[in-house]
Amino acid sequence: MAPPDREEALATIRDGDERLGALFARLSEDASVRRATIGGGEWSAKDLRGHIALWEELALATIDAWRLGERATLHGRSFDGDTDALNAWNEERKRDWPLERVRSEAAETHRQLLAAIEAMEPEGWAAARTFDDDRVPPDLGSALGGILGAEDGPFRHAFAHLPDLEAYVASLEG
Repeated sequence: MAPPDREEALATIRDGDERLGALFARLSEDASVRRATIGGGEWSAKDLRGHIALWEELALATIDAWRLGERATLHGRSFDGDTDALNAWNEERKRDWPLERVRSEAAETHRQLLAAIEAMEPEGWAAARTFDDDRVPPDLGSALGGILGAEDGPFRHAFAHLPDLEAYVASLEG
């Protein structure tokens, strides 16, 4: 199976980030850090921003590791498919970070991810997995699509969280 189209992937990632960014921009600092406001759980908008950044961090780590023929690690942790554990680790890691740190790190991670994908040659985007792990898609583009994906498709992670953030912002403005 062919990997997803790189240009479409970039457009989807950018669109999702722009939509989330427009909503984040409508929140005060207090509203951004208020816990138990996103998705019916304990998350704040700050937590959501940090969550999106985590998966972009993992995508960047995957690009680097793929070139070496290895599985990605993130801050010394291997990703074994347990998304709940990874999300919980990240939430704990960033819990006490100031909002501005979460914002700036997320923006820088996003910038680096776009630059890395833009710089890829077609053969790099379609590079085959060289390590033995059938849980990982067979090519880099597909692997990235899964890391940054959602139930409704590859590279649509941001879109999975838009309804919760939209509902929170609307609750403050209504």
